[in-house]
Amino acid sequence: MTDPKKPDLPDLPEKIESTQVKQPAVVPVSRPMEDSSTRALSDALSSSFKIVKVLMVALVVIFLGSGIFTVEPNEVAVVLRFGKPVGSGADQVLQQGLHWSFPSPIDEIVTVPIGETRNVSATNCWYAVSPDMEVSGQLPFAQSSLQPGVDGYALTSDGNIIHAKAIAQYLIADPVSFEFNFLKVESLLENALNNALLFASAQFSADDALYRDRLAYKEKVRMRFLESIQKAKLGIELQSLDVQTFPPIFVKEAFELVTQTEQSVSQMRNEAEGDASSMLRRSQGRAQAIISEGLTRSNLITSRVVADAKVFNQLLPHYEANPEFFRKRLIIEGMGRVLGNAQDTWLLPGVDEGSSQELRLQLNREPTLTGEDQPEE
Repeated sequence: MTDPKKPDLPDLPEKIESTQVKQPAVVPVSRPMEDSSTRALSDALSSSFKIVKVLMVALVVIFLGSGIFTVEPNEVAVVLRFGKPVGSGADQVLQQGLHWSFPSPIDEIVTVPIGETRNVSATNCWYAVSPDMEVSGQLPFAQSSLQPGVDGYALTSDGNIIHAKAIAQYLIADPVSFEFNFLKVESLLENALNNALLFASAQFSADDALYRDRLAYKEKVRMRFLESIQKAKLGIELQSLDVQTFPPIFVKEAFELVTQTEQSVSQMRNEAEGDASSMLRRSQGRAQAIISEGLTRSNLITSRVVADAKVFNQLLPHYEANPEFFRKRLIIEGMGRVLGNAQDTWLLPGVDEGSSQELRLQLNREPTLTGEDQPEE
C-alpha cells in the first residue's frame, strides 16, 4: 500500500555512479628555464656574501683604526683597559706622538697636561670678597668687627688675628698619581695650603707675620705645604708660592702708622749707619795715607842715613891719613858747589893770625860794552 501523502518519485537505479571532477592539467616546466633561475639566485647570493664580507672587513679595519690617537706636546696619555692603567712604571705614561689602543669600550684614553702651569689658592684665612673684588684686589669696607662664618682669619702665637692668603703654582710631575690616586686633587691642594697658613700663623707673632719677618713666615708656609703634598704623594712639583698677610681692616690705620714710624726709624738708622760707614772709610783712608807717607819718609831718611854712613865709612881712612888735607879738600868741594852759579869769583890770599887785611869793594860795576859800542880802530 502506498502512502497517499508521499509523492510518487521515479525509480532510481540502485547504484549511482560517482561524479568525477576534472582537475586542470599541470603544465610541466622545461628543464633549461629551471637551471637559469637557480643559477641567477646563486650568483645573487654569492655577490651578497662577498659584499657582506667586504663590509665586515671594512668595519673591522675602521674599528681597529679608531684606536689610533695622538698625544700633543706638553701632555701625556694613560691607557685604561677595563678601568685599569695598561703597563707598569714608566711604561704606563705615553709621551708625545702617535699611539694605538683598543677602541672603546675596551680601552679609554686619559690625557694629562704636564706642561701647563696650574694654580691653587687658599682663602680660608682671608676676607669675604666677591670674585670681582678678588680680581681687582679691592678690600671690603671696614667694620667694627669680623663677620662670624663669613670672614676668615688666622690666630698668631701672641693671640692676635691676621688675614692671610696664598697662591701656589705647580706642574704635574707624576701623571698616574695625580690623575688616578685621588678624586679631586685641587681640593686636597687647597686644604693643604690653608692648613699651611694656619700652621705658620701659629708659629709667629702678628708683628712678625705682617711686617718684621714676613719672609720667614712665607718660608714656613712653603715648607709646611711641601711636607703635606710629599706625604700624600700627589704627584706635583711646586713652582712658586705667593703669600700675602694683612691686618684686620678696622685696625689697619693703626698698623700703618706703626709701620710708617718703624720705616722712618729704619730709614734714619740706615742713613746714620751710612754716614758712619762713610766717615769711617774716609778716616781710615786718611790714616792709611798718613801711615804710607810716614813709611815713605822713614824709608827715605833711612836710605839717606845708610848712604851717608856708607860714604863716611869710605872717607874715614882718608881723613885719618891726613886730616888737614882732607879738610881743605872738603872746603874746596863745598865752595865749588856754592860758587857754581856765581858770575864772578875773587880769591883772597890768606893772612896770618893777628894781622889785618883790608878789602875794598866797588859796588857799581863798569858797564859791559856790546858789539855796537866797541871803539873803531
